[in-house]
Amino acid sequence: MMMNRWLMACTAGAVLCASFAFADNRKSTELQLVDSSQLQLVMPKRMMKVRWENGRIVPVTPWIELGDFAPAGPCNDPNEVLVFDHAGVDPATGNLGNEVCIPGDRFFFGPTYHNPYYANDIKNLVSSQYNGAAASSLTHSWFWNPNLTNPASGSQRCIILIFTVEEFDADCGQDVHDVFDGRPFIDGVALDYGTLNAGGWFSPVCLSAIGGIQLPATPADDEDPGTEVLGGWVTIYAQAFDPNTGAVTLASGAQPFLWHNMLSTNNAGDSTSTQWDDDNPTDGNHTAPTECYDYTFNLSQFGCPNPSLLGGMMAFWVAPSCTPSGGDVDGNGCVDDADLLAVLFAFGSSGGPEDVNCDGVVDDADLLEVLFNFGTGC
Repeated sequence: MMMNRWLMACTAGAVLCASFAFADNRKSTELQLVDSSQLQLVMPKRMMKVRWENGRIVPVTPWIELGDFAPAGPCNDPNEVLVFDHAGVDPATGNLGNEVCIPGDRFFFGPTYHNPYYANDIKNLVSSQYNGAAASSLTHSWFWNPNLTNPASGSQRCIILIFTVEEFDADCGQDVHDVFDGRPFIDGVALDYGTLNAGGWFSPVCLSAIGGIQLPATPADDEDPGTEVLGGWVTIYAQAFDPNTGAVTLASGAQPFLWHNMLSTNNAGDSTSTQWDDDNPTDGNHTAPTECYDYTFNLSQFGCPNPSLLGGMMAFWVAPSCTPSGGDVDGNGCVDDADLLAVLFAFGSSGGPEDVNCDGVVDDADLLEVLFNFGTGC
């Protein structure tokens, strides 16, 4: 059975207090609001594409140096589409915004809470046409407190590993590693931020340097009855990562900031209330059911829906390989007989510029679009 983090009525100013029940009742913590305008923008100094293979993390590319002026995500591509928004972001810039309640705020569990390794599900993307596509950009946000003090203090090397996974157990029936082991992670990225001081951070990242990371493709494929989801993602906060051995040294004080798709005005994609945390104990593992939680809360006092869901902040963009052309197959600005002939000659084929509506096949829908727009721009 899924553990439930239950909410006590306790509010004071901008802080929401909550008590949480754990299996052994040894710890409690507070859910608190944080002003997102106080979060610091940071870009990775270098990145590496990685993959989970046979129980270890292996490099797919070498470290790619980005320097202090890495491009912010999204990748300045006007065709990029925000396909999953578990962070409340501006689709055009990747910066935080577009909330349905408590504008300008996000949640976390207070400065001394430590959760360096969490996993969350992707129930669905904004459209199934993006299933299995490569995420070209992402935005994520976290709290960094190397000394685990209140107030936060210290500094530490910050390397964050983010994986997308095809299969995810949203019912907490087994150790999350039992789901992952033997079934490969799709793709991952290691982001090296250098030494970070304590505080709140957010990072919109363009992944074009590594060719993106693949999003899950097939719903309901975890071979486990119960809640069916498309897949998920995993985030590891580390102070060291050795690509030669795959060894990861977890950060000494880190946790994700919290949000959910249902609290974003763009409502891109969805996830369930389930999140796996590495906090009971913090050992680089997820144990069922003691580290699988129900992130359902009553946040109605903030004007949020009741119930509201929360979870680690993450957003993904996709740069479609096909851009709808409105019937202008040859791209000369005029929909004319040349475009009509191109569609007719390619009729029945898969993709290509003749697939003017980008549905993967050249068919009567493309022909009708050319005819409907015939003469436009001429």
